[in-house]
Amino acid sequence: MFETERPRRWRDSKLVKVMGVGILVLLLLIPLGMVGGLVAERQQRQLSVEQELAAVWGAAQTVAGPVLSIPYESLCEVQTTAANGQVVTSFQPCEKIAHFLPETLAVDGPVTPEVRSRGIFDVVVYRTDLRLQGTFAPPKFDEMARDAAVGAGPIGKIHWERASLGVGIPDLRGIRGRVDLDWQGQRVPFSPGVVDPSLWTAGLRAPLRLDVAAEKSAAGKPAAGGRIPFSFSVSLAGSSGLSLLPFGRQTRLALRSSWRSPSFSGAFLPESRRVGKDGFNATWNVSYYGRSFPQSWSSVQTGSLATAINGSAFGVDFVQPVDVYQQTERSVKYGALFLVLTFVTFFLFELFQPIRVHPVQYLMVGSALCLFYVLLLSIAEQLAFGIAYLIAAGATVTLLGAYAAAVLRGKKRAAVFGGVLGLLYAYLYVLLQAEDYALLLGSVGLFLILALVMLITRRVDWYGSGTAPVEAAIEGA
Repeated sequence: MFETERPRRWRDSKLVKVMGVGILVLLLLIPLGMVGGLVAERQQRQLSVEQELAAVWGAAQTVAGPVLSIPYESLCEVQTTAANGQVVTSFQPCEKIAHFLPETLAVDGPVTPEVRSRGIFDVVVYRTDLRLQGTFAPPKFDEMARDAAVGAGPIGKIHWERASLGVGIPDLRGIRGRVDLDWQGQRVPFSPGVVDPSLWTAGLRAPLRLDVAAEKSAAGKPAAGGRIPFSFSVSLAGSSGLSLLPFGRQTRLALRSSWRSPSFSGAFLPESRRVGKDGFNATWNVSYYGRSFPQSWSSVQTGSLATAINGSAFGVDFVQPVDVYQQTERSVKYGALFLVLTFVTFFLFELFQPIRVHPVQYLMVGSALCLFYVLLLSIAEQLAFGIAYLIAAGATVTLLGAYAAAVLRGKKRAAVFGGVLGLLYAYLYVLLQAEDYALLLGSVGLFLILALVMLITRRVDWYGSGTAPVEAAIEGA
């Protein structure tokens, strides 16, 4: 009599088991996504705290200027609609403002950073004492008269007596103390205000009487002469970053600070820099050939030049050496990979040992893996990221190791499982620290892990209900 093969139950099928584990991984992506949302929420809260502190201390500052502005009379193109619906173009007298940039501009000063705390959040603020000096060429209105493309019209009367020097500072709350202009040896105090709102919305201006300083020629402008020197100092408070607009034909910026982790940003990088344990020292030299706006223009052109002007800013950002939220966010991105690798480890025990792991037990393990990121985030807000990672990973490995001792029915198996999980967390920490080589280390590591799993399972009978012994699986390796 032939012995008939005992029919296999569907739950004994390895394929069904793999599909079930895959479904559990997909379900656990939901709490992983919620953890990612929690990280984003805490990061947004930190940004809100930075904005709240900047509102009373000073926001990120971008120093613009100085700009010499002189009103003049001209003709403006005006379009009206007649009764018959036709558009009629006419020219009417109006007043415009000519803006002139300095020939040379040198900005120098120390920046003193400070970390302010509000609750558990840290915000970087700074104080700086900037010295701005340079020269202006005698203003010429030839370009204004030839600029017919913007409807400049002929140059009329030039109001030399209403000239002013303007400096753009986005957050005037950051100004500490009085600011006085030294213009050709004369002291002129700055006052809050702007000459051309389309140039910047907040800043300082100093009135100048160029009709007194120079002799008028027949053309109605000061006689040609040498360059006009200027200088002034400003004590400024801000947060996050400090930038400058390259308004000089030749612009030089020199900054020094005790901050150890600067991020040089903007349209231009420093020509020379030194970053060390005692801080940084950086120098920029920018020529007007590197920007896309001229040395002088009329106020009717300011709107079209605004994008080019604002896009030319350069300077330094005072970033935190270790951003807890960026590190945690990067670790969460590896969450699905951790779930897969941990479940694969459990599944290999099922393949080669006479044990069965229930889907609920898989779910418990996956929940603990998701909770690791919440632990990491909450502890990292209080302690250094490395210490927080060690505590969260140690607690998770200990918990899952103790749970595995019961599920896998043996302390040795639990020790193997805990060792594998500990190696995975160590591998993740290396990836988080090696930002430049994260892709290389990640791809090589995953390739080796996949190769190991393929080697171990290469003799498994995926159609059968039984499992191949370990010796047969690794025979011939």
